[in-house]
Amino acid sequence: MNRMALGAAFAVTLAAAGPAAAQTYSIGTLPQGSLAYTVGAAVARVVTEETGLQMRIVPAGGPDATIPQVQMGDLEFSIASSDMVAAAFAGSDQFSGHKMDGLRVVANLLPFSSGFIVRADSDIRALADLKGKRVAGQFPQQRVLANYEASTLATVGMSLDDVTVVPVPNGIRGVEAFMSGSVDAAIFSPGSGIVSQADASVGGVRFLGVPETEEADETIRKMTPGAYVATVAPRPNRPGIEGPTPMMSGTFVLFAGPQVSDEVVAKVAQAIWEKREALVGIFPGFREMTGALVTQPVADVPFQPAAADYFKSAGVGGN
Repeated sequence: MNRMALGAAFAVTLAAAGPAAAQTYSIGTLPQGSLAYTVGAAVARVVTEETGLQMRIVPAGGPDATIPQVQMGDLEFSIASSDMVAAAFAGSDQFSGHKMDGLRVVANLLPFSSGFIVRADSDIRALADLKGKRVAGQFPQQRVLANYEASTLATVGMSLDDVTVVPVPNGIRGVEAFMSGSVDAAIFSPGSGIVSQADASVGGVRFLGVPETEEADETIRKMTPGAYVATVAPRPNRPGIEGPTPMMSGTFVLFAGPQVSDEVVAKVAQAIWEKREALVGIFPGFREMTGALVTQPVADVPFQPAAADYFKSAGVGGN
């Protein structure tokens, strides 16, 4: 299914539920066009169709907004990168002084990566070539991306002081600035809708990899706990990945707030695992949702007990 049509299709699904629909459970995601939105929309659709629970996605500026809403009960679920969930639970980085210790992991959904995109015909061939170039940055609505940029550049001994940062509010706007020619490079995730748009708009894009070294991996793990270096393979839905490309990576985590009942969480966990072929049919990236990944620890963040019990009973991963 076309990713840009996914949100509309899901809206139709909700409308068909009728006025007698049960309580609606919300999943906070990044804005439409992001990989998190695509993943969240797929989960919401499958859970709605398979369990009778009504789920809807709530696109927001980023985890800086959605994670506190989950903690406070304004959202039942959200999807965010493993490093962001870990930082929020610990009350570190941008969550310093605001520990979100009510968060509970439901499942790791799939691995994700982030990196700088440039035009395919650009003479920027490596991260070091970004020195002095215009790079979308600051991201007041999605501050995690500024940290991703700093961590990625640090793998080649650079910092944000070595590039010309052009302020944008979030990652989507950064890629839009790239499409308009306002910047030479922008950071985002392979496989996301907005990167596919950029690929079509500028005549092709290319992701810049990080060094495939222990030093690069150590740098990323130190600067962004929960992240690491992993190799991203080329696929038809990943424009810009020309060959196996080492990139800053992590997992997309579905997590719940303390107010969500065990019964609801168990149904969601079961639908995600048992109906994973339906998820793959909506977004092929779910092929990477292995049992080992689903139950992978997320730093010190506990699994929601009902989710952990379900995966254990189903023999998933290490449970």
